Amino acid sequence: MTLLEGDAYDFCLICTKSFDTESSARQLNKESNLPQQQTPIILCQNGWGNAEVFANYFPEKKIYNARVITGFIRPEPDVVEVTVHAQPVHLGSLFQGETDQLMILADALNQAGMPCAVTNEIGKDIWAKMLYNCPLNALGAILQVPYGHLGENENSRTLMEQIIEESFQVMRKLGHDSHWENVGDYLKVFYSQLLPSTYDHESSMLQDIRAGKQTEIEALNGVILKEGKRLGIDVSCNEIVRRQILFLQDKNLV
Repeated sequence: MTLLEGDAYDFCLICTKSFDTESSARQLNKESNLPQQQTPIILCQNGWGNAEVFANYFPEKKIYNARVITGFIRPEPDVVEVTVHAQPVHLGSLFQGETDQLMILADALNQAGMPCAVTNEIGKDIWAKMLYNCPLNALGAILQVPYGHLGENENSRTLMEQIIEESFQVMRKLGHDSHWENVGDYLKVFYSQLLPSTYDHESSMLQDIRAGKQTEIEALNGVILKEGKRLGIDVSCNEIVRRQILFLQDKNLV
């Protein structure tokens, strides 16, 4: 937190795991001068609900989201290998905030070789990532296979499609949307474009379980389960994979 003292920063990027969102927001609110600055806060995390947590500590107009679809592995503590950069980073506001200032960050990332764009549809982008992550991250960890293998077996395909169907229903019932009119349209893109481009990637959840670390299951399938039950939607497949991940997590947590 000492790094946040002094002059105002151009941007504050939150790159923690989703289960640390609450503690990060609380710490930044209490132990830095960020509350007194106009610095935009960019949430670069997995899952749904991170922005709402930060909104409990900071004005909504300062909170932005980044949709990042970059896969990587860490073979050694000080070595990171990028395995896939599926789509450009997208920056935007879930609270209808002013986005012009985000162009500075987008330009900097583009100049550094990481494609980036500012969008007014970041909510659709984040839900698109939820539809992608909820089946792949959890099942990739449970079955211990790269993403591409999940699309080659009828049983895993059935599980993925059920998770996606449940997630789509929850998204719509919450009043949100994505880039596809229905589940069928999404599945066509999922199998023809999204899955092939990340064929060899191993999920971050699998890497966390192997390392004996906490996973982000609650911000993914856990959100679908919580909201689905509240809304009266059958989310049994998401519930099953969540429980399986929690079993593996508890078994290996060090």
